[in-house]
Formats: sequence, structure tokens, C-alpha cells
Amino acid sequence: MILSLFYFISFTLVIDGLPTKEDNRWQLAADEQGYLHLASRNPNAVELLPNPDPHFYPEKDIRFLLYTRSTGDIPERIANNDYDSVMSSRFNADHPTRIIIHGWGGSQNSAINRVIRTELLNVGEFNVIFVDWSAGNDPFYPNSRRLVYPVGIATSNLIDYLVKVANLNRDHVVVIGHSLGAHAAGNVGKGQFGKLPTIIGLDPALPFFAGDDVIDRIMQTDAEYVEIIHTNGGAAGFLEPIGDADFYPNWGRIQPGCGVDIDGGCAHQRAVDYYVESIYSRIGFNAVQCSSFQEIRSGVCSSSGPSAKMGGEPPNRGSLVNGVFYLSTAAARPFATGC
Repeated sequence: MILSLFYFISFTLVIDGLPTKEDNRWQLAADEQGYLHLASRNPNAVELLPNPDPHFYPEKDIRFLLYTRSTGDIPERIANNDYDSVMSSRFNADHPTRIIIHGWGGSQNSAINRVIRTELLNVGEFNVIFVDWSAGNDPFYPNSRRLVYPVGIATSNLIDYLVKVANLNRDHVVVIGHSLGAHAAGNVGKGQFGKLPTIIGLDPALPFFAGDDVIDRIMQTDAEYVEIIHTNGGAAGFLEPIGDADFYPNWGRIQPGCGVDIDGGCAHQRAVDYYVESIYSRIGFNAVQCSSFQEIRSGVCSSSGPSAKMGGEPPNRGSLVNGVFYLSTAAARPFATGC
């Protein structure tokens, strides 16, 4: 009961001299593994907070882990500007490349790594590169939030290097990120000047990213096609449309089957669950295009254009899939209902 109260209550707190103001709202929030940490939804508070660990060097501390059908569950580590690591690996430029980026508190052991790579390699030959930036992942959320740009740019640099030495075709690259990792994925696209074909943001993190003036958040200009899946909008994740195509399963705020999801951790994770299922599902997640975002807010969708499938492999790409989309899901696996 006491733990439940801690989940629920927002409070004002003085930390290392931070001013106590009505708008500095702090609360306990769950990371990718369900552990509680201190977080805030005030986007301006980041200016008041200490800098991240100065000993984190993205180019050195990020681990790029390559999985293929040949490697199985034991990855090969490749690195930017390390010719031998790339050329001795099983990276194959003839196969499409999928880059996966975890969120706050994640690591090589995150579910997003295991489940997405497993399903991708079940359906085809891929180079699956997992971006493990856990060395810089701080239990104090705002410090981790600061890293989405350097993590994204370091990953972009790896893409450039693979193009140079291993003949990677950028047209065969898709970047997928969850929560803070979705913003890091957007910054991979920024480093590529928006020329990547597809970026998929799975419930992009909301705290410290609200507002159009936040230049390091994921946005529709980061790739030729940016798809966003909203599952805990207005809490852990964005509710407003920020991609080319924004999908709102069950209106994008709470998700069936999550029960009393006080901290939103279950709904936030559902974006990953839905995307994973979309890779192998035969019926897929069919969505109806709504006339406006206001309809998503209101919970009433008037069909106004062509329907589209959320996620999937290969993913959507191109201007024909554009706008806001609604779909319903089941409360348990399989989530896709085909309508």
C-alpha cells in the first residue's frame, strides 16, 4: 500500500539547492526494468539540474552489438573507426540493417533487444545492431535525458563508417528506439541530415521534451518517414503527433490488459510489444486515419483517408502514409485484431 502511494503522489522536493516552486513537480517513475527513480514532467527544470557524468564518452563507452542469424544470441561488438571489428564480423551489406536503441535504465539485457532481434531474425536475414548506452544511463532521469543527442550522433557516425568500409546501403537502414531511445533514434536521423528512409519511435519519452523548441527530440524531419506509436501519451510518452504518421492504439493513453497501471509502465512498454508483434503478425495492426488530432483527444475517429498498418516488416515508407491513425487491440497476446 505504501509503495502504491509513492507511485501515485507527485510532490515538490529540494535537491542540491533546487528552488521549490509550484511548477517543479517531481514523482517516482519506472524505468525499462520496472525500477523506481525520481523524474519530473517540467521541461524547464532541466536547466536547473547537474550535468551528466563527465566521464561518459559516447564514442568509447557506447557498445554497438551486432546480431545476425550466424551469431545467434552471442553478439559481435563493432566500433566506429575500428576496421578490424567490422571486417571480422558477420555484417553483410546485402542484408537490411535494423538499429535498436533502448531507453532509460536499459542495457544489453533489455527486453527490447531480445524480443525485436529475435523476431527480425525469425522472419529474415538482417544485420541487427543494438545500441547499448547503459554506461551513461544515470538513475537520475534528467541526466540520462541529456544523452539522447550524443548517443544519436555516435550511432550516426557508425552508420557513416559502415558505409565507408563495409558498403552499407543507407536505403536499407531502419532505426527503432523506445522512450528516451526514440529521441536518440531521432538524433541518428539528424546526424544523417534526414536522409535515412525510416525511423520508428516507440512511445517517445515526454518528461523534459515538451514544446517545439526542444531541438533534440524526435520529429518528422529526422528521416524520409518517421512513424510514432503512442501508448502512454501525456504521461511517460508524448500524446501530440510528432511524426509523419502517428498511431494511437486504444487512443494512445492507457492500454487494455494493464490493470491499475498507476505509473504507466505497462502502457509505456506496450509500444514495444505491439511493434514486436507487427513484425510477424499475419493480420497486422490495421489503423483508420482520423481527420484530426482533436479526434484522438475526443476518442471519436471519423475515417478521413486511406487506412494503414502500424509497424510491420518491411515498415511503411513514403508520403502516402501520413497523418494520425487509430486502432484497437486485444488485452493480451496476440494483440492484433485485424481491424
